[in-house]
Amino acid sequence: MHLHRAFYLLRNRKAQILMPAALLAPIFVLVIYLLFEMAKVSMTKVRHQFALDNAAYSQVSAVTTYLNAVAMLNGPLPYRVTLYYKDIPIKKKEGSKVEKPTISVFDVFYQAGMVPSVGPDHHGGVNDPPKADSIDWDVHYVETGQTTFADAQYSRRDNWEKENPGSSPPDAYVPLTDPDLADNYYFDANMAINTLINILTTYVTVGNIYKAQDYVYKDLTKNNIMFREAYFLNVNDCKRNECARQSASALGRYLKVNTKPFVIDNVHFWWSYIDGKRHYGLAGKEAEGWGMRKSLKEMAGEEVFQFAHLTPAARSSLKSLSRGILLKQSFKLPKNHFNINLERKYKPYVRARVVMSCPRSGNNCVWPNPLPKYGITLDP
Repeated sequence: MHLHRAFYLLRNRKAQILMPAALLAPIFVLVIYLLFEMAKVSMTKVRHQFALDNAAYSQVSAVTTYLNAVAMLNGPLPYRVTLYYKDIPIKKKEGSKVEKPTISVFDVFYQAGMVPSVGPDHHGGVNDPPKADSIDWDVHYVETGQTTFADAQYSRRDNWEKENPGSSPPDAYVPLTDPDLADNYYFDANMAINTLINILTTYVTVGNIYKAQDYVYKDLTKNNIMFREAYFLNVNDCKRNECARQSASALGRYLKVNTKPFVIDNVHFWWSYIDGKRHYGLAGKEAEGWGMRKSLKEMAGEEVFQFAHLTPAARSSLKSLSRGILLKQSFKLPKNHFNINLERKYKPYVRARVVMSCPRSGNNCVWPNPLPKYGITLDP
C-alpha cells in the first residue's frame, strides 16, 4: 500500500521538483561556503595591501620630510631672513669713485658670499620668492670674481657649490663682509657688529634646526620602525616585532640617506673706520691685512653651520629610490572550512613599488642648488 502510494507521488508532475531540489540543496550550500571563503581571502589580501602601501608611504615620508627640510635650510631660509637688511641703506664716502651713491647692509654681507640667494639675479642678490610651481629655485652664491682689494687674501664660495665639497680648510679664513664695500661706504663698527651677530645667530639657529631634523630622521628610520609599526596597526595576524620583516628589510637598505654638515670656524670681516663724519677706510688693521680675524669656536664655543650635503652612499640610495623600490610581502591566509592549506599551494603575497624623487637629474635636490620638492608615488 505504501509502496504503491510512493510510486504514485513520483509519477505526479508536482512532485517531480523534489528530486532536483534534493540534489541541488548541497550544491547551494557549497557555493555559499565557497563565496564566504573567497571573501575571507579577498579581505585578508586587501588588508595586507593597504598595510603595505601605508607602511611604505609612512616610512619614506620620514625621508622626504628630512631632505626637504635640509634643502630649505641650505639657503632659502637664511636668505629670506638676511634679506631684511636690504632696506637699511648706507651711503658712499666722500671722494669715492664707486658708481652707486648708496647700497644696503645686505649688499656688504651678500657680496662677501655670506649667504646664497635664489635666482635669477645673483649679482645683486635681491629676488622675489620663487613661484609655487617652480622646479628650479636657482640657489647660488654671488656671481662676482675675486675682490679687487689688494690685501684681502681669502677664498670665495666657488668650491662650496659641489656635491661633495669636503670641509672648510682649518687654516682658511672665510670672509663675512666685503672689504671693497666697507672701504667705500659708511659701514661703521656698530652697524657691522650688530648685523654680524644677528646673521651668525641666524645660522646658529639654522644649524640647531638641522641637528634636530637629523636626530628625528635617524630615530624614525632606525630598524624601519615606522614601516613595521604602520604595517602592524593595519593587520591582525602578526606580532609587533615580526610584522613585515620581508618588505621592511628590502626598503630599509635604501633609507640610509645621510647628510654631512659643512661648518666654518675662522672668519675674516671688515668695517669702516669712521671718526665723526670722516671716513678713513677700513678699520681693524692686523698683521695680515685690514680687518679682523676670529675663530667662531673660540668666541661662541662651536663652529657655525653653513649647509649640509649628501654623502656618496646617500646619493647612490637616492638614485635607486628615483627608479623605485619593489616591495613584496608574504602574508598568512585564514583557515577555511575545507581544511585546505592555500598558503603552501599559492604562496600569497602583496606588492608595491615606492618611488621617491625630485625634479632633478641624479635625484639630488639637497646640495648644490637646493630644492625642497621631494615627493612620493606608489605603483602597484
